[in-house]
Amino acid sequence: MTAVACVGIAVLDIVLNVPTLPATPGKYRATRRTEVGGGVAANAAATVAALGGEAVFFGCLGDDAAGDRIAADLASWGVDVAGVRRVPGEASPLSAVLVDAGGERLIVNHAGTALFTGATPVQPPELEGVDVVLTDMRWPGGAIPALRTAAATGKPAIVDCDHDPGDAPGIIEAATHVVFALPTLRRLTGCERPADALRAAADHTPAWVAATAGSDGVYWLDDGGLRRGPAFPVNAVDTLGAGDVFHGAFALAVGEGRELPDALRWASAAAAVKCTRFGGREGIPHRNDLDTFLEGHDPWM
Repeated sequence: MTAVACVGIAVLDIVLNVPTLPATPGKYRATRRTEVGGGVAANAAATVAALGGEAVFFGCLGDDAAGDRIAADLASWGVDVAGVRRVPGEASPLSAVLVDAGGERLIVNHAGTALFTGATPVQPPELEGVDVVLTDMRWPGGAIPALRTAAATGKPAIVDCDHDPGDAPGIIEAATHVVFALPTLRRLTGCERPADALRAAADHTPAWVAATAGSDGVYWLDDGGLRRGPAFPVNAVDTLGAGDVFHGAFALAVGEGRELPDALRWASAAAAVKCTRFGGREGIPHRNDLDTFLEGHDPWM
């Protein structure tokens, strides 16, 4: 079984369904409320476990009831949470999430101000037996040592880069693979065209790079040429966590030895299936769901 260590943030999400996302101050009524575990790296870890991998999560939680609930929920998905750091006196991450009728969302997050600064970094012995490291951008003090440990031993060290890497100096430089959100890559490089932006990324990281673009699919370079995998057409009801699912599936696929285009396609399918289901983490597909979905779709290439 392929083991993936996911390093970063875990959150308790309070998800409220609304007809449309608010554009002005005021009082609004939700049509539905769901409380579910969330967070970029945590959702990726739950995805790895759901898809049949061995998932290990490293992150920071406060010593509060929310932290207890977050850790217990991850464990219920089959994720190893022994590496979670509990930080005394700090608040665990919590998000209020508004989801509109089209599945788009608005997220407001809160966490203790010192939650990610006082925790012990991930130590090399904690990564023994791990085949892949995947990190988000929220805990650089834990992510960078983990990425370096993986890369130094010839294992994939993957970063989900969904916001300015300047907020986490050194993180994309430590990676072997970086999957950017396309808007983030454009801001980093100053290039609008995906091909130019991907090529310019070499000035910022030595890693292989790709860029996700939501409903426009995913871009990467192959022998210097731009490649694009189109997004799978689905009736989206909730996009919350779809990017996290993509990255968890991609990391597992790379760890299983799939070629990168195939890993990207598999990850795109996982994200697409998730978008057809409400509830953030509760919509993560299992491997049989993904296999069934892909049977009805042509390969990209």
